Amino acid sequence: MRQKIALRHIIYEVTQECNLSCLYCYNYWRRENEQVRMAHFRDNKRTIHQLLKIIDFDHITFTGGEPFCADGLSELILDCRLKGKSVNVISNGTKGSVEEYATLKKLGVGLLEFPLHSEHASLHETMTAVPGSFEKVVESIRYCIRSGIEVCTVVVLTKVNIDHLEATLAFAQSLGVKHMMLARFNVGGRGIANVNHLMPSKEQLKSAFTVAHEYLKKSSLHISANVCLPECIIRPEDYPAMYISRCSSDVNRRPITVNSFGDIRMCNHSPVTVGSIWDSSIDSIINSKYIEQWHQRPDHCSNCVRWDTCGGGCRAASEQLGYSLWQVDPIVTAMNTVLENG
Repeated sequence: MRQKIALRHIIYEVTQECNLSCLYCYNYWRRENEQVRMAHFRDNKRTIHQLLKIIDFDHITFTGGEPFCADGLSELILDCRLKGKSVNVISNGTKGSVEEYATLKKLGVGLLEFPLHSEHASLHETMTAVPGSFEKVVESIRYCIRSGIEVCTVVVLTKVNIDHLEATLAFAQSLGVKHMMLARFNVGGRGIANVNHLMPSKEQLKSAFTVAHEYLKKSSLHISANVCLPECIIRPEDYPAMYISRCSSDVNRRPITVNSFGDIRMCNHSPVTVGSIWDSSIDSIINSKYIEQWHQRPDHCSNCVRWDTCGGGCRAASEQLGYSLWQVDPIVTAMNTVLENG
């Protein structure tokens, strides 16, 4: 019997369907002229069973789209839990019901991640583009925390909400949130068409990180920045108390992403399918020439002494714009050109 390939973490896109129309959405199928692929329960059931058979993974995160739009989400989670896998769910907080959250608690789901972009409903809903979404996500956060479910909230930093960050952090803490993630606006999906409306300036982003860092030092709220950033934009040593993530070219340290149909991508931001669990062996996929390209420096970073810790930021965002991996994270040029004039 062939030995399983070991991967620490899998991101599983259980559906491409979503009930919101977030302006910043990075899902590649929200780009212009892309089509949403509708998955059925049988697709997910078959794919999850195959993943459990061929990959020795410790943890799986169910996401989408909006995972609560998918049929049989709890049964798919149960399949993973019965095999000893830890499970998180990333949701927009407006589709799941109290009964569904209670079921996830019984199944032992480790964490639910919800967006919280502002303390003001108007700003949150400017970003989600759906009236009433603020009240629903706040209700979800309150219910889950009251029920003993671990909750993490994420604020996507855009030009719309970035100047309100301190008040947003305080509001999250008042709800009982213990962990807040900062996610800088990362170009992709629907966000490509909204880049000038959403991308903050470099000065705004650095100011927001300073606000978060100072808030972290004086409160019990744990704050981390979980979308990688080029170090020519944000230098981690300027914010020593805050965890700031970076992307790695090491497959075992990346958020390897699988969709309902078994397609594999390097992360949930990349639009490039490396292979399929049905057509290729996992070891051939993770050792492919495409994966090797992630080790190469973009031209912009050729002489940078920070390459080993920075890695060029999110190069999957370059792929979303139709560029190759030889291009640096587009936030570098966006903040230096489009936005300063914008």
